This record gives sequence, structure tokens and C-alpha cells, in this order.
Amino acid sequence: MGVELGKGEGAGPRQRDEPPPQVRTGGALARTTPPPAPYEKREPSVPQPAPARGLSEHGMKVFTGTWTAGWIVMFATGRLWFVGLVMLLVQGAVFGYVKHHGLPWAGVNRQEIRARRLERHRARALRRAPAPVPVAPAPPDPVSVAERALARAVVRAETSGGRIDAECVELVREVDRLLRPLLAQLRTRESDPQVRHDLETLATEHLPRTVDDYLVLPADYAHEHRTPSGTTPADELRSQLLLLVEGCRQLRESVLARDVDRQQQQSRFLESKFRRSDLDL
Repeated sequence: MGVELGKGEGAGPRQRDEPPPQVRTGGALARTTPPPAPYEKREPSVPQPAPARGLSEHGMKVFTGTWTAGWIVMFATGRLWFVGLVMLLVQGAVFGYVKHHGLPWAGVNRQEIRARRLERHRARALRRAPAPVPVAPAPPDPVSVAERALARAVVRAETSGGRIDAECVELVREVDRLLRPLLAQLRTRESDPQVRHDLETLATEHLPRTVDDYLVLPADYAHEHRTPSGTTPADELRSQLLLLVEGCRQLRESVLARDVDRQQQQSRFLESKFRRSDLDL
């Protein structure tokens, strides 16, 4: 017995590709699928080369005639026969160049030649130009850094949500009121280096550290915990702020005393220079 291939258990008959259904209308067959879209001409995706900028047919005839007449005249004169020979030998190359690129002295070609020449000069100048020297960034102004640190400390104390009591917040504001005018004077007036260092240290280290160290502690611990000396962290904060206020006042007195001393020196100089003595009268 022969075995039929393609037929197995559970396999059905092979499906054949059937044509799309057709509908008969008035004795004629009508397609149920839409007709194909009409052909539309599209622009080529590859850019086309620019048209040649050579001479026109009439201009080419005039040029070739003039060139040919030129080397014939050179041969006829007998004196410039060598120039005529050179013109005869290179006329093929000259005609081909003029036909495709035009005359070298034409307007379009002259502009292109000038543009290419300028581009070569620019590239040569860039190659010869020295490499720029990297400029180091300017260091931050210490006075500005101190002012920003002072402002941040005041904001932290004022926005602590009641963890710092009103008296301590007012002490922080007092430090700000004393330090800020002194820091502003450092920009315009010469000051003692030690006084300048003390002002910047108060604004950038002492006051921010005092506020930050206290705010690290929990609120209940800061008000209830007792140190061996019997004080709470809140009491320690108040004592530290009082010391900072006293230090700011001492620095203020030092700066003002220096200004008064400078004023007295100027008075003595003016008196010695412009006050007339009794002998001059």
C-alpha cells in the first residue's frame, strides 16, 4: 500500500490559495478590493549636481574662433611663433576648461576664487595663531563668602520652628547687625589684617557652627538635658551667642578706634602744613 504524504492524524486537507471574492453586477464581474493608487512622480532623493557654469554655445564659438585666430596670427608674424605653438598645444585643455567652468576672469568665477583664497588665508592664520592661554578662575571674594554665611545662619535661626527661643534669635540678629556693616567696610577701606581675619571667622565659622551644633540636638533633649555644670544646651546656646555679640562689639570698637586715629593723624598733618605761626603774621 502506498502512503500518502502530507496526511496525518488530525491533519485536514491542504488549503489552496483562492482568488479574492468577486461580485457579479449586471453581467460583469466587479472587484471587491480597491484599485491600486495611481502612480505619482517623486523628486529624486539624491541631490542633483549643480549645472555647469561654462560658456554658452555662442560664447564658446566666439572664444574658440578668437583663440584659433590668435595662434594663426602668431605663426604668421614669425616673431611670436613660439607663443603660437604653445597656444596650439594647450588649446584642447583650455577649451575643455572654458566649456565647463567658464572664463577665469568672469564675475562668478572671480568671486569663487576670491572666497577660496580668503578661506585659505583664514585657515593659515588659524594654524599660526598661538594657542589661548587658559585663564585661572578668580578666587571667591572672602567678604562675599562671609556675608553669605552670615545670612544663612540668620535664616536658619529664624526658620528653626521654635527650637531656638526668641531671645536667642534676637541675639543672632544682633550679631548680624554688628558684623554686616563692618564686612561692607572691608571692601572700600584698609583694615588691620588681624581684625579682618576675626570678622571673617566670626561670620563664616563661629556663628554658623554655634547655630548648627544646637539644631542637631532634638528639641526635648536641648531643653531638658543637664550638663555636669547644671546647664541645658539651650542655656549653652544663649551663653555662646552673648559671647559672640560681645566679640562683635569689641571688633567694632577696634575698627572705629582705628578710623578715629586715622582722622587725628590727618588733622595733625593739616595743622602742620596749613596753620600759620605767629611769626608769619
